[in-house]
Amino acid sequence: MAGRTVDLVAAGPCPSDPYDPAAPSWALAAGVASGGDRVRVLHPPGPTAAPAPPGVEAVRVDLAVRRPGAAVEGAALAGAAGRRIRPEAELVVRDPIGLGPVFGGRRRSGSPSVVGIVRGVELAAYDGVAAHQHPGSFMGRVETWRDRRSVRRLEREALAEADRLFYDDPEVPAILAREYSVDPHLLTDAPTPVLGGTLPSRTNARGDLRLPLDVLVVAAPVGSEDASSPEVRAVQEAFRRVRSLFVGARLVGVGAAVDRVEPGVTWIPERDTASFERAFAAADVALIAPTVPRFDVGSVLALRAGCAVLASPSVRFPTAPDGAVRFAGSPDPADLAASLAELLADPEQRRMLGKAGAAFASRFDPERVAATVTAARRLLVA
Repeated sequence: MAGRTVDLVAAGPCPSDPYDPAAPSWALAAGVASGGDRVRVLHPPGPTAAPAPPGVEAVRVDLAVRRPGAAVEGAALAGAAGRRIRPEAELVVRDPIGLGPVFGGRRRSGSPSVVGIVRGVELAAYDGVAAHQHPGSFMGRVETWRDRRSVRRLEREALAEADRLFYDDPEVPAILAREYSVDPHLLTDAPTPVLGGTLPSRTNARGDLRLPLDVLVVAAPVGSEDASSPEVRAVQEAFRRVRSLFVGARLVGVGAAVDRVEPGVTWIPERDTASFERAFAAADVALIAPTVPRFDVGSVLALRAGCAVLASPSVRFPTAPDGAVRFAGSPDPADLAASLAELLADPEQRRMLGKAGAAFASRFDPERVAATVTAARRLLVA
């Protein structure tokens, strides 16, 4: 039933960069609003890079942070957002679920259902960086122990407040069961929603990028604007190894301002969805080459554009792509180059990958993901 009142708590303002940590929250909000629900997104202060999606109202929530930069800083958003939830709200979505309860001890009969999106386990993330935060002194170890205890308590409170939990990483349920004894019946898998724009035609995209229509083009999105990152170096080295085999082949990198100009290589520094999609619309192959394990938003945008996607084995998907993506043997540039050369030389394989990829990419449609979330909500109130 459309017309519900939904408040969503996000980690940041609406971004233009599809790789921004807050991007899935706003994509989910857009998906919910597309069904006719009245949606507000409560977010902390920060630079707003893009307007809110149609049908979504953005509400800035000012925070009183006692320990800026501390591991528990995110808990301030939960309490501040909780005080801004509309009295008539029927559903509160926390994306990501974060730390601390939204309502605390103020929940009572008639309170809205709370849904939490677990994009990652805060305790596991803290354990991964704690060794680098504090020196090995006695006081440093004490401070680490205190922060870890606080993260664990606040994350437990956030999880306990949720009526339903969603996750997009298949490793999350096991971690939640081990660390917090979360009932698996409360957990539902849901892909990360990826919001896109209007794809240009291949001809228009190549015209905008000044690329000939009769050459092979490789598009390579990068997850950060750091031009010296291992990801940028891997992409450039892989293309450098195959370029001599394909006359006129071009590489279009997106998302980093790389100063060093090489033959046949163009870098687009802008990190907005339109820039990524333009490169994919122009490309024959999308090379997704992160050196650390992660879900890569660019892979979904490339699949939607009909690109044949070649991915490093570091790219993670919530479900197996089942032939929609070709994976290189390793993140090493030599392995990436070998797989890239095979794809560039085989138009039929590129066609088959593009067809399968478009079907697989539909799983990440914001409306489809939002329908999963709201269907679970109906079960809660039935």
